[in-house]
Amino acid sequence: MSHKDLTCPMCERGTLTPVTYSETFQHHGAELHVSGLEGYECECCGADPIFDDQIRRNHARILDARRRADGLLTGEEIRALRDRLGLTQKEASELFGGGANAFSKYERGQVVQSAAMDRLLRLVGRYPQLMADLKDTEQLQGLIPVNSDSEYVDGNRVWIAGISRGTTVRGDLATVVEIDQWKRAHAA
Repeated sequence: MSHKDLTCPMCERGTLTPVTYSETFQHHGAELHVSGLEGYECECCGADPIFDDQIRRNHARILDARRRADGLLTGEEIRALRDRLGLTQKEASELFGGGANAFSKYERGQVVQSAAMDRLLRLVGRYPQLMADLKDTEQLQGLIPVNSDSEYVDGNRVWIAGISRGTTVRGDLATVVEIDQWKRAHAA
Protein backbone atom coordinates (compact mmCIF):
# COMPACT_ATOMS: atom_id res chain seq x y z
CA MET A 1 0.00 0.00 0.00
CA SER A 2 1.43 3.37 -0.98
CA HIS A 3 1.42 6.37 1.35
CA LYS A 4 -1.38 7.92 -0.78
CA ASP A 5 -3.64 4.96 -0.07
CA LEU A 6 -3.39 4.95 3.74
CA THR A 7 -6.80 5.05 5.39
CA CYS A 8 -7.16 6.64 8.80
CA PRO A 9 -7.24 3.97 11.54
CA MET A 10 -9.48 6.22 13.69
CA CYS A 11 -12.37 7.20 11.41
CA GLU A 12 -11.70 4.58 8.70
CA ARG A 13 -12.81 6.98 5.94
CA GLY A 14 -10.18 9.70 5.67
CA THR A 15 -6.92 9.48 3.81
CA LEU A 16 -3.70 10.01 5.74
CA THR A 17 -1.32 12.68 4.50
CA PRO A 18 2.38 12.66 5.52
CA VAL A 19 3.36 15.65 7.67
CA THR A 20 6.51 16.89 9.34
CA TYR A 21 6.50 18.82 12.58
CA SER A 22 8.75 20.20 15.31
CA GLU A 23 8.67 19.48 19.00
CA THR A 24 10.45 20.85 22.06
CA PHE A 25 11.77 18.44 24.69
CA GLN A 26 13.46 18.91 28.05
CA HIS A 27 17.05 17.62 28.12
CA HIS A 28 19.29 18.15 31.16
CA GLY A 29 17.13 21.05 32.28
CA ALA A 30 17.24 22.85 28.94
CA GLU A 31 14.81 23.01 26.04
CA LEU A 32 15.80 20.98 23.01
CA HIS A 33 14.04 21.84 19.74
CA VAL A 34 13.80 18.96 17.23
CA SER A 35 12.44 19.55 13.74
CA GLY A 36 11.76 17.18 10.86
CA LEU A 37 9.73 14.75 12.95
CA GLU A 38 7.36 12.63 10.85
CA GLY A 39 3.75 11.60 11.17
CA TYR A 40 0.45 11.48 9.31
CA GLU A 41 -2.71 13.52 9.52
CA CYS A 42 -6.23 12.49 8.58
CA GLU A 43 -7.99 14.89 6.24
CA CYS A 44 -11.38 13.99 7.73
CA CYS A 45 -11.06 13.66 11.50
CA GLY A 46 -7.67 15.32 12.13
CA ALA A 47 -6.17 12.23 13.79
CA ASP A 48 -2.38 12.24 13.73
CA PRO A 49 -1.10 8.66 13.86
CA ILE A 50 2.60 7.85 13.75
CA PHE A 51 3.63 4.47 12.35
CA ASP A 52 6.51 2.23 13.43
CA ASP A 53 8.94 3.30 10.69
CA GLN A 54 8.29 6.96 11.53
CA ILE A 55 8.72 6.27 15.24
CA ARG A 56 12.19 4.78 14.56
CA ARG A 57 13.24 7.77 12.42
CA ASN A 58 11.82 10.25 14.94
CA HIS A 59 13.65 8.47 17.77
CA ALA A 60 16.92 8.72 15.80
CA ARG A 61 16.35 12.46 15.19
CA ILE A 62 15.66 13.06 18.87
CA LEU A 63 18.74 11.08 19.95
CA ASP A 64 20.90 12.98 17.45
CA ALA A 65 19.59 16.28 18.84
CA ARG A 66 20.48 15.07 22.35
CA ARG A 67 23.94 14.01 21.11
CA ARG A 68 24.54 17.45 19.57
CA ALA A 69 23.39 19.12 22.81
CA ASP A 70 25.80 16.90 24.77
CA GLY A 71 28.71 17.52 22.36
CA LEU A 72 28.70 13.94 20.99
CA LEU A 73 28.98 12.68 17.44
CA THR A 74 25.66 12.03 15.69
CA GLY A 75 24.81 8.68 14.11
CA GLU A 76 25.60 10.05 10.64
CA GLU A 77 28.93 11.49 11.87
CA ILE A 78 29.87 8.10 13.35
CA ARG A 79 29.00 6.38 10.06
CA ALA A 80 31.03 8.93 8.07
CA LEU A 81 34.03 8.54 10.41
CA ARG A 82 33.84 4.73 10.21
CA ASP A 83 33.62 4.90 6.40
CA ARG A 84 36.58 7.29 6.27
CA LEU A 85 38.61 4.82 8.37
CA GLY A 86 37.64 2.03 5.96
CA LEU A 87 35.96 -0.10 8.64
CA THR A 88 32.81 -2.18 8.50
CA GLN A 89 30.43 -1.95 11.45
CA LYS A 90 31.68 -5.33 12.66
CA GLU A 91 35.35 -4.29 12.36
CA ALA A 92 34.63 -1.03 14.22
CA SER A 93 32.94 -2.97 17.03
CA GLU A 94 35.89 -5.34 17.28
CA LEU A 95 38.41 -2.49 17.26
CA PHE A 96 36.69 -0.02 19.58
CA GLY A 97 34.50 -2.35 21.66
CA GLY A 98 30.93 -1.74 22.64
CA GLY A 99 29.47 -5.07 21.54
CA ALA A 100 28.88 -6.90 18.29
CA ASN A 101 26.09 -4.60 17.05
CA ALA A 102 27.22 -1.38 18.73
CA PHE A 103 28.03 0.57 15.58
CA SER A 104 24.85 -0.48 13.84
CA LYS A 105 22.89 0.81 16.84
CA TYR A 106 24.92 4.04 17.13
CA GLU A 107 24.48 4.82 13.43
CA ARG A 108 20.74 4.01 13.34
CA GLY A 109 20.07 6.12 16.41
CA GLN A 110 18.99 3.26 18.65
CA VAL A 111 21.72 3.81 21.24
CA VAL A 112 23.84 6.81 22.25
CA GLN A 113 27.54 6.05 22.58
CA SER A 114 29.29 6.80 25.87
CA ALA A 115 31.36 9.95 26.23
CA ALA A 116 34.47 7.74 26.47
CA MET A 117 33.60 5.97 23.19
CA ASP A 118 32.95 9.34 21.57
CA ARG A 119 36.39 10.63 22.65
CA LEU A 120 38.06 7.45 21.36
CA LEU A 121 36.31 7.79 18.00
CA ARG A 122 37.31 11.45 17.70
CA LEU A 123 40.94 10.65 18.57
CA VAL A 124 41.19 7.87 16.01
CA GLY A 125 39.39 10.07 13.50
CA ARG A 126 42.01 12.77 14.03
CA TYR A 127 44.95 10.35 14.31
CA PRO A 128 44.12 7.25 12.21
CA GLN A 129 47.56 5.81 12.90
CA LEU A 130 46.26 4.97 16.40
CA MET A 131 44.28 2.13 14.82
CA ALA A 132 47.52 0.14 14.63
CA ASP A 133 47.91 0.45 18.42
CA LEU A 134 44.31 -0.61 18.99
CA LYS A 135 44.64 -3.58 16.63
CA ASP A 136 47.87 -4.76 18.24
CA THR A 137 47.02 -4.34 21.92
CA GLU A 138 48.07 -7.92 22.68
CA GLN A 139 51.56 -6.97 21.49
CA LEU A 140 51.65 -4.18 24.09
CA GLN A 141 50.50 -6.23 27.11
CA GLY A 142 52.87 -5.79 30.04
CA LEU A 143 54.51 -2.68 28.65
CA ILE A 144 54.15 0.73 30.25
CA PRO A 145 54.21 3.86 28.08
CA VAL A 146 56.74 6.47 29.07
CA ASN A 147 55.00 9.72 29.96
CA SER A 148 57.68 12.31 29.44
CA ASP A 149 58.86 14.77 26.84
CA SER A 150 60.94 12.01 25.26
CA GLU A 151 57.92 9.78 24.60
CA TYR A 152 58.89 9.28 20.97
CA VAL A 153 62.22 8.11 19.58
CA ASP A 154 62.69 8.29 15.83
CA GLY A 155 58.92 8.49 15.45
CA ASN A 156 58.26 5.35 17.54
CA ARG A 157 56.50 5.25 20.88
CA VAL A 158 58.77 4.40 23.80
CA TRP A 159 57.61 1.61 26.10
CA ILE A 160 59.35 0.25 29.16
CA ALA A 161 59.58 -3.54 29.44
CA GLY A 162 60.59 -5.57 32.46
CA ILE A 163 58.05 -4.30 34.96
CA SER A 164 55.36 -6.82 34.13
CA ARG A 165 56.27 -10.27 32.76
CA GLY A 166 59.16 -8.81 30.74
CA THR A 167 57.02 -8.82 27.61
CA THR A 168 58.58 -7.68 24.39
CA VAL A 169 56.93 -6.00 21.45
CA ARG A 170 57.57 -6.05 17.72
CA GLY A 171 60.18 -3.45 16.84
CA ASP A 172 58.01 -1.92 14.12
CA LEU A 173 55.31 -1.03 16.70
CA ALA A 174 57.43 0.74 19.27
CA THR A 175 60.86 1.29 20.72
CA VAL A 176 61.18 -0.96 23.77
CA VAL A 177 63.57 -0.09 26.56
CA GLU A 178 64.33 -2.46 29.44
CA ILE A 179 63.55 -0.86 32.81
CA ASP A 180 67.08 -1.17 34.23
CA GLN A 181 68.56 0.42 31.10
CA TRP A 182 65.99 3.24 31.28
CA LYS A 183 66.76 3.93 34.95
CA ARG A 184 70.52 4.06 34.31
CA ALA A 185 70.08 6.40 31.34
CA HIS A 186 67.77 8.74 33.26
CA ALA A 187 69.41 8.68 36.70
CA ALA A 188 69.69 12.10 38.25
